[in-house]
Amino acid sequence: MPNTTVRAAAKGMPDVNRRRLLLGFAAASTAAAAAAAFPIIDVTAAPIPATRTKTSLDAMLLDLPPEEAHRLRIEILAIIAAVKEMCARGDDFQTIRDFVRTRCQ
Repeated sequence: MPNTTVRAAAKGMPDVNRRRLLLGFAAASTAAAAAAAFPIIDVTAAPIPATRTKTSLDAMLLDLPPEEAHRLRIEILAIIAAVKEMCARGDDFQTIRDFVRTRCQ
């Protein structure tokens, strides 16, 4: 097949030929394969135990003494309120994450 240029009907369109089209597809598929082969993993996140089941916050607080559960509930609600304010201000994800991690330590 000859490497001839195909003119587009519209003005301002680039010259397109078979070789350029195939090179573009090859580059795109290579980039997609590389991204799929090396997923981004957040190594700073705490590992989640494999035996953990989904439990509501209230159910977990019921296992604690009433005074401790009440104190933690108030602290958690304060953190949630602060995060909502930060989101409304437009703070970035990393800033919010750092705030929550410092409050939880």
